[in-house]
Amino acid sequence: MNDPGLWRYRPNAPAPGTLLGPIADIPVGAAREYRFGRGRSTFSMFVVHIPDGGVRAYLNLCPHYSLPLNHAPDEFMQSGAILCSQHFALFRADTGACFSGACEGRSLTAIPVGVSGQGLLTIAD
Repeated sequence: MNDPGLWRYRPNAPAPGTLLGPIADIPVGAAREYRFGRGRSTFSMFVVHIPDGGVRAYLNLCPHYSLPLNHAPDEFMQSGAILCSQHFALFRADTGACFSGACEGRSLTAIPVGVSGQGLLTIAD
């Protein structure tokens, strides 16, 4: 069984309530990476601003081979889907489910986030 809270035990995982910044900094249909810590124990996640106005956040690790999804900063999206630039797997932006590629049927690890009334993005409980 996949524990949805397992991401919290990774080194340098941000605590609930951690401020990420204004949602307005992420264009609709795009994603932004957030990193905590340094070196090999860096915690890397990204937030997708999906077209329906919602946001989703995921651990920046492909379930196929545990490598970061992006090669360049904030480059996660291709034609509305999340792209793993390592093996070209595609994931749904709204669920994190892989629908094409080497890890089809698996999903990205979701991280709960919320947007305050002032438009600030934070890690949720």
